[in-house]
Amino acid sequence: MKLSSLLTVNAILALAFGIAFALYGPLMLAFFNVPEIESDNTILYWMVASFARIFGAALFGAGLVIWSLRSPTLLSAISEEARRGITFALLLGNAMCTFVAVTQQFSIWQSAAGWVTIAIFSLLTAAYAYFLVRGQNEG
Repeated sequence: MKLSSLLTVNAILALAFGIAFALYGPLMLAFFNVPEIESDNTILYWMVASFARIFGAALFGAGLVIWSLRSPTLLSAISEEARRGITFALLLGNAMCTFVAVTQQFSIWQSAAGWVTIAIFSLLTAAYAYFLVRGQNEG
């Protein structure tokens, strides 16, 4: 696998989940067993929904940045040090997401979506670690 392929997969996942959370925040939260909010507490509902939507927008933005980095031509044009920096940043970001997903799965979510989230972030973390260890991060 090439780094550009991994970046493409990462970007597509971020873009897809970003769109899902931005447009369907409350529905996506239901997949993570976030309980329904009482109908008499509309302010809390809209606060939770708006947070899910802003998370989706941020995820979408990150997906766009990763998508723009995936070009093999761009990757081969930047220095090895810059490629390693990008790879390391994505490794740390995905590792942090894995850690948070694991803690939330065991303490709050306890859902199938939580396990899928852990699997996605764990696989991305392992893949970026592979590229760091391998040392040849070209396209």
